[in-house]
Amino acid sequence: MRAPDAPTLPHGLDLDIDMLRVMYTSRGVSISGIDPRINANRMARELGVSRARVAARLRAWAEHGFLERYDVWPNPYLFGLTGATFDLRVADRFAKDAVLSRIGLVPGAVGGLDFLGDWLAVTFVLPRDAEASRTAALLRGISGVGEVSEALPWTPPVSEGTMSPLELRIVRVLRAYPTDSLASIARRVGVSTRTITTRYGRLIDEQAVWFVPAFDFRALSEPVVNLNLQFRSGADRDAFGRALRRTYPRSLEFRRTAFGPALPETYGSFFVVERSVARTEELEAWVRSQPGLVSEEALIMKRIFSFPETFDRLIAGDPEVAVRRRAAR
Repeated sequence: MRAPDAPTLPHGLDLDIDMLRVMYTSRGVSISGIDPRINANRMARELGVSRARVAARLRAWAEHGFLERYDVWPNPYLFGLTGATFDLRVADRFAKDAVLSRIGLVPGAVGGLDFLGDWLAVTFVLPRDAEASRTAALLRGISGVGEVSEALPWTPPVSEGTMSPLELRIVRVLRAYPTDSLASIARRVGVSTRTITTRYGRLIDEQAVWFVPAFDFRALSEPVVNLNLQFRSGADRDAFGRALRRTYPRSLEFRRTAFGPALPETYGSFFVVERSVARTEELEAWVRSQPGLVSEEALIMKRIFSFPETFDRLIAGDPEVAVRRRAAR
């Protein structure tokens, strides 16, 4: 648990938002798409600022606990799995940590979002022929859970064949040392840096491995508001996104990619950094004044959390698991 007196990240959120846009290949938040080895030189060039400024900010993210770590996910499709996310309300918001401990024991739990107040969003990976309703029933039976939504399915990208034993070793090392240099990863795996460079690039390019950042928004001095919105049409959603960027430049959109949640075109999810909690009402009032809006929900972000045990078990080296992986190289 984060200490109540932990220092917050020094002011600089304008640069933080720009850095996040560069780190996500989709230029907006997505389930995957971050490569943690994007270096400060490249980020500085794309942002038009000095390398020293970017490097200092990245250090501050780690030192103040904003970026706790990267959780490395192998593509669930390669294990015959698909994804589902559940919105969950706890009966006592001060007992969330205990509830999360119990949720982590449910088969397939991999992580989620914690919001200020009673709500969580929890993500699972499940066999493609499994009924998500069974997982929902298990969640409803957990002590301290007050309400569970229907599953929001999401689809990982298709990748055929199996993965070689070497690639499985690489994934295990990446999960343990996600920000190590490729030379360090090569030493830990026991192969040449050239081999790792080739295999790592393939794993990233073919979306066989994802780097999921674990951000702790409590390290920020200003709140991050998650807006979940329904519009009359996809055109209304796109127009809203443009208006939001003009009015609230410190904002990001959850991007639709080739895989991810099965969201209708009329749905939009946005993240806005506000100046204070008290000003979030002004943000909501502005949102409600926009044309084409059908419904609005605003939640203040606390953190991104993960349950590593599911993927640890899947890549433990069981031959029955390995056969689900990509084509051996």
